[in-house]
Amino acid sequence: MTCEYKSEWMGRTRWRRAFTLIELLVVVAILALLISILLPSLNGARKQARVVKCGANLRQVGQALQTYLSESRATFPPAYYYAVDADGGLDPFNQPVSREFGYVHWSWFLYARGQAGDSAFQCPEFPRGGTPRTNPGPTAAYWEPRQRDDTGSTGPSPTSREDKQAPRMAYTGNAAIFPRNKFTLQLAQATSAGAQRYNRFVNETEIKRPGQTILATELNTNWIVSAEGSDGDPALLSKSHRPINPFFALGTGSDEYGIPENNNLALTYMGSDPGLPYGLLPEKLVNETPNLIGNPSYAETNAVGRHHPGGDKLGGSVNFLYVDGHVERKTILKTLQDREWGDKYYALTGATEVRDRFGQINP
Repeated sequence: MTCEYKSEWMGRTRWRRAFTLIELLVVVAILALLISILLPSLNGARKQARVVKCGANLRQVGQALQTYLSESRATFPPAYYYAVDADGGLDPFNQPVSREFGYVHWSWFLYARGQAGDSAFQCPEFPRGGTPRTNPGPTAAYWEPRQRDDTGSTGPSPTSREDKQAPRMAYTGNAAIFPRNKFTLQLAQATSAGAQRYNRFVNETEIKRPGQTILATELNTNWIVSAEGSDGDPALLSKSHRPINPFFALGTGSDEYGIPENNNLALTYMGSDPGLPYGLLPEKLVNETPNLIGNPSYAETNAVGRHHPGGDKLGGSVNFLYVDGHVERKTILKTLQDREWGDKYYALTGATEVRDRFGQINP
């Protein structure tokens, strides 16, 4: 009896209805609609993740700098200097103008000591993590197309000059705190023929508003913005070693060295062109304009990135690291309006109070 029932059950045919072509197309259309709805959200989530990662890396750099300060009598490292030997030796007053041993960048003081790995200086928003070294060295991966180094080479070789700097730099320092290597009048005059000032080291205790004073921020994601030359040049020199000078000098523009040392009315947040707020160009124009660092025609703050969500008519937002170690995301215009780049050009000799266009300083 059991076998007959089993055979009868196994012999039954179960008919199933197939999808029609119209039903299949409806399902495909619904899936396409759902994807179109979800895709912007997914892209937004990826974008936000990159924002968080960039900010976290910058915060890690800030923590490493705090460790450096605790070991260096609270004195900030120089933005860069010319090494006196292959080991990156420093002699501030006798630097070889030939730069035969390349630059030593402030990142090296953290990178070489193991306080921050090379990835800490990168941001996933950049196509290759960050801007190349000025002298990338013998490794091809560290070069950009159309890049040349200090020697004029346009590609790597076993003897290529290599800077002591993290291989890829997404961040740049505030030149008011990270001094350039012009520690003598002679070195300053090599940059500015009429130089009357030079750089000095800055102690953390000099900065009275550490929670409101910018220490570092993100560069523009287009490395050509911080390269010497024009976009049509066959080869461009990166300036990733340079800090950002956020101030204008009345009469000398972005040349801070040409101000007489006793002139305490010269430094200002106001740009040289009243038609542009603080000398800031629209983001689209910035992305098409090379050589924004060290070019007297432009405010160097244009080289600060604007690649994160949120922003204003000039572009998006970017992360800023403050002297006290915290990180905030805002627009470059907002930081200038709030005078967050410093009350003084600490890294210069002479009178360095920063005033507004009415000659006033912060109380």
